[in-house]
Amino acid sequence: MHRSKDVFWYRQDLLGNWVSFYEETWNLHAEKHAWDKIPATQEHFYQTFTDPDYLHRSLDEFIGPESCVFEKFFESEQQKFYVPVLYEGVITAGDYDQGGKKGTVKTGYFQSGIDPSSTIGEIFWTNPKLAKIKGSR
Repeated sequence: MHRSKDVFWYRQDLLGNWVSFYEETWNLHAEKHAWDKIPATQEHFYQTFTDPDYLHRSLDEFIGPESCVFEKFFESEQQKFYVPVLYEGVITAGDYDQGGKKGTVKTGYFQSGIDPSSTIGEIFWTNPKLAKIKGSR
């Protein structure tokens, strides 16, 4: 079990669920992706979670309907960053939409030419700021 001191941040997502980002998750991620073309920072994780462009349902068969993927495009890197969050107590896709669940950040990564369509499903939420921009064109 994680101790509270092992948590970098604990925040409410925009759906009303409480999500933790553990130090252990960061350390494993940092080690695994140390040599990536664009190394991710804790700030990439935080910004993607707190101000995402889109939310996707996970299609990863191993995880099932318990995961939501937060997406954000970073101008300086010219890449999309993805943060999957695994929620507890989800029975069917969309259970976390109503809030009240507990979740954990599992990893984060830049797209880097990978086609994520096999594990990242359709968009079910778009940041209202983006909708205004698209609607004004």
